[in-house]
Amino acid sequence: MTTFISTILTHTPLWIWGLLAGLVALGLRQSRDQVLTLRRVLLLPASMGAWAFFSAGQAFGWRPATVAAWMAGAALGHAANRWLMLPRRVQALPDGRYAVGGSWAPLVLFITIFMVRYAVAAALAVVPELATLPAFAAAACALYGLPSGLLVARARRVLQARQPGLALHWAASLA
Repeated sequence: MTTFISTILTHTPLWIWGLLAGLVALGLRQSRDQVLTLRRVLLLPASMGAWAFFSAGQAFGWRPATVAAWMAGAALGHAANRWLMLPRRVQALPDGRYAVGGSWAPLVLFITIFMVRYAVAAALAVVPELATLPAFAAAACALYGLPSGLLVARARRVLQARQPGLALHWAASLA
């Protein structure tokens, strides 16, 4: 078993480890309190969501089932944030920016997307027939979508700080 794992790890291109280091650095940055512009609030979920979406399509083809499974995972992630309430601390500033409390959640979500992509790529490299199994494809695509939905919900919660009535209306609809 260790030879199998070491074989996979040693055949991983070096740039993948650089990408992982970059994601960890970005996630660690999110663990500190920050003041963000609208662009930075939207850039993170857009880029990570696009990466996860294209990873699913690349691995399993651009079929309706692939897109539907990714969207179901994203919807589940978005809904889960009603319970998680990420970010916990957010304030709209008068200059149009947002003060967002630090959180380890983005790091976990970045690493989740990375690990799903890595595990799916390794599994398909060893057993290419897995790509043809609907249950495997659906589970993997949903796993790609889940952290994407959480990141979008997190950005939405930040943006709602500018419109307290909307945030209160949204919170009241949960009851």
